[in-house]
Amino acid sequence: MNNTAAFIMPVKLGSGETELSHFRAAVESIKNQTDSDWVLVMVDDFSDDEKVYAKIDEFKSELGEKLHVIYFDKNYGAGPARNKGIAYANETGAPFILYNDSDDLSDPKRLELVRKAFEDESVNVVYTSFDVIDENGNPVPDSNISMAIREILDGHKLDIVEGENAFVNIASKKKYTNLTSCTAVRTSLAVAEPFPIASVSEDCNTWFRYGAHPGKFVFLRDIKGGYRICTGVASRSRSLNHDFYKQLFEMDKAGFESAIDTAKKCGTMGGWNENDLRCAFHVRLALSLLHGGDEEYCRKSLGIAQAISKEKTLLYIEQLHCLPESKAKLKDFAL
Repeated sequence: MNNTAAFIMPVKLGSGETELSHFRAAVESIKNQTDSDWVLVMVDDFSDDEKVYAKIDEFKSELGEKLHVIYFDKNYGAGPARNKGIAYANETGAPFILYNDSDDLSDPKRLELVRKAFEDESVNVVYTSFDVIDENGNPVPDSNISMAIREILDGHKLDIVEGENAFVNIASKKKYTNLTSCTAVRTSLAVAEPFPIASVSEDCNTWFRYGAHPGKFVFLRDIKGGYRICTGVASRSRSLNHDFYKQLFEMDKAGFESAIDTAKKCGTMGGWNENDLRCAFHVRLALSLLHGGDEEYCRKSLGIAQAISKEKTLLYIEQLHCLPESKAKLKDFAL
């Protein structure tokens, strides 16, 4: 039986020295794993840059058979790139996958602890928290971390998503809880629930669908990943996308509705009524949109919740873990 785990890394880089140094640091964090039974599946999403290809060739020389590189002949996006890596991992019999973007860092003990967690056959997904680091690898002060990222980190301290029925807990309380580069999944589930073809919130859409399947989420408390945010860039996808919040709304809604269908079939609704969960989800999505500064889609999400139940919309707003001023704003929109 093959026990070799697969790290999957989409690559879409330019030739800047800073980007290439981050790329090097990401690969080094995998090389430094205490558990050496891994392969790195790198999927180049048409970087189309000789310096990037030269850097990949360096890694080939260093890693030998521990690196498998797939090259795209045009840019498809991170989701399809991960799907290609998942397909390779599945073909080669990797039992589970660890995602790691090309500028993020894995803790040295990540694979060791993830493998131990997957010894429980009921576990589907294993994830960790993370530290936010800048372009130089230094910690980013809390005051410079976006509200969206702070929401995720706060969710790793209160009402942590773990155990059964992960989907309903994410949908009703979190909206998003596991960072891609801190997430590991059984290969069979990754094959069953591929990433959508999208450049915004494709990961959140996928986590909903993972969580709707029977099985557990495990949160590892002893290690953290490193999530890189460069100075002046609020979000990797947001900075390049004028319709960011529209696409986020539509992608999250689509992932939720797909997950609802799966959860009903699999009996993983956790005691929730379908419409109550839909109402709670849209209230929680509205909070994230409010924190992102998009009033139009915040109101749209609240409108869907109110069409289900005005009374429960206000109840779910009241139950949110957020600043009083955020609750007040949502209540103003809902009244």
